[in-house]
Amino acid sequence: MNNIILRAQNLSKKYGRIEAVRNAAFSLPEGKITAFLGENGAGKTTTLKLLLGFLRPDSGRVETGDWRIGYVPERPVFFNWLKGKEIIALTAKMHGIEKQDLPLKIENLSGKISFDRKLLERKVQTYSLGNQKKFSYLQSLLISPDLLIVDEPFTALDPPSIKSIRDLFCGLKREGRTVFLSSHLVSEVEKICDEIIIISKGDIIIQEDLNRLKNDHVFVRFEKAALDKEKLSALCSRVKEEDTGFVMLIEKRRLDSLADYLGSKELLSHEQPDLEKIFLFFIQ
Repeated sequence: MNNIILRAQNLSKKYGRIEAVRNAAFSLPEGKITAFLGENGAGKTTTLKLLLGFLRPDSGRVETGDWRIGYVPERPVFFNWLKGKEIIALTAKMHGIEKQDLPLKIENLSGKISFDRKLLERKVQTYSLGNQKKFSYLQSLLISPDLLIVDEPFTALDPPSIKSIRDLFCGLKREGRTVFLSSHLVSEVEKICDEIIIISKGDIIIQEDLNRLKNDHVFVRFEKAALDKEKLSALCSRVKEEDTGFVMLIEKRRLDSLADYLGSKELLSHEQPDLEKIFLFFIQ
């Protein structure tokens, strides 16, 4: 069983009358890749800022212990008068990294993220957005974080770089490190994530092991005729009503019970879930 590296307990944050996050409660298991998913304005970035201490919650708390935490924002911002090598040197000094160890660390990390080390001789403000993103990875990885939090990990990256970053996350996982990704690119995070957390309109809807959801559950759709939504809910925690019928994500072991309830009524469809279908089911 994995240790918990971070725990959010009933986090809430308002901006005026707008409730950006409401009683958010979830945990991050050590050595796993967890994807944080939600539509635009769902509260993802606010939640990340609460976890990192950039914002103070109106209520609730975050427990992180003494873990080292790295952060890569969606759009990094740097001191525009400094060269890349100067920012890296400052980061190393602040975190107690020996000067003689720095060149080898930079070489190894740059290779993992496809970052051209020659750029370190230039001011970061002259980098393309994609290279600024890579530089942010370099800076965060320099401290060997136990937990890496990334907001929109693939923003501005080309396909080869996206693959390099996916491989990076998997490599961190093999080392026993923890990765928490907030992303809109569902197809990309599905390739690597172990767990998903879905937030919608400030509420955490679900936290679940992705393989368990995909392997042990199935989507079913059927006509409304003579069916009681409340009774269907006894078989599955979430039943959605559509124009032509009901749809539910149900454990396969409960299909016989569903069939008994439906009797002679035929299913309209029966399909395996993928992450995109799961995501859309919970937010729509």
